[in-house]
Amino acid sequence: MESDGVCLGICYADNQLFYSVNDPVNPGSIQHIGCIDFNFDVRNAVVTGNGDSFAGIKTSLEKLKAKYNCTSVRVLSPATEECWSIVPRSVYEEPEERESHIRILMHGIENSNRVSTWYPLHNADYKLLVARNSTTMIGFQKLLGSFSTSEYVSEFEIGNAWQDFTQINGSFLTIHCQKNYLSVSSHILGKLRGATVIRFDNRTDLPYLWALYSSKLTWMRGIHEQTYVYGQYSQQINEVLLPFWDDSGEVSVMNTLQVMNVKAKEQTYGFRLEGAFPAIMMSLNIDSEKTDAHANHNG
Repeated sequence: MESDGVCLGICYADNQLFYSVNDPVNPGSIQHIGCIDFNFDVRNAVVTGNGDSFAGIKTSLEKLKAKYNCTSVRVLSPATEECWSIVPRSVYEEPEERESHIRILMHGIENSNRVSTWYPLHNADYKLLVARNSTTMIGFQKLLGSFSTSEYVSEFEIGNAWQDFTQINGSFLTIHCQKNYLSVSSHILGKLRGATVIRFDNRTDLPYLWALYSSKLTWMRGIHEQTYVYGQYSQQINEVLLPFWDDSGEVSVMNTLQVMNVKAKEQTYGFRLEGAFPAIMMSLNIDSEKTDAHANHNG
């Protein structure tokens, strides 16, 4: 999504909605970073797209749009509302195999409600398939309809945004820490290497789950020069999993402007800044290489 205007980035966790507004005149600068507290679960309200709770969120976004004259918006699409699958060339290049694979992943969902997007990977023999049930996106469409341009951003794409922003070209791991899941992605030499979602009921289960997933996904065991940890539950997850991450690289919790390498007038915040990191990256509106399939995200 290209825009010379003001971009609003949005993400949320539990009862908090985080937002960030870029400074279109000064690249890498943010006009404002904020957090709105609600007395209900934001995800549930957004996904259903109905009721007083949803109306409250929509009103809040309309106020932000008017206050900062936002022309575009990017919202983080929760990994729990998507299905990610790494698919070999033999599957994605053959229409029958491709459709059969999507059918298995989206069993029980009507064809008209199946939305699939393909992303290239570092290993050209594979692609990442992101599958969505379009009915779960109705709330997003209602929420963002008043903006000139809107885009849903998958959680692993925050790594792409970070790469475009910093121009780093080595290997790094991103870990988005939410209450009941982690979304993990690996990037190398400017390209996505792999992505997965680890669900859990209790954080004490994470060492076992991390070891299990790592044993199945070779890219999780790869050498990463940097590991970036963010999200509302970064501190708690970091305490549990730090011994299990690659000790050859540096682990950074994205909880300060300095670590994020962004500029903003405000220097202190009354909320966990690591929770707003995805919103900040999305609002920067850095031009990045898009695939044709990426248009499926546009609202």
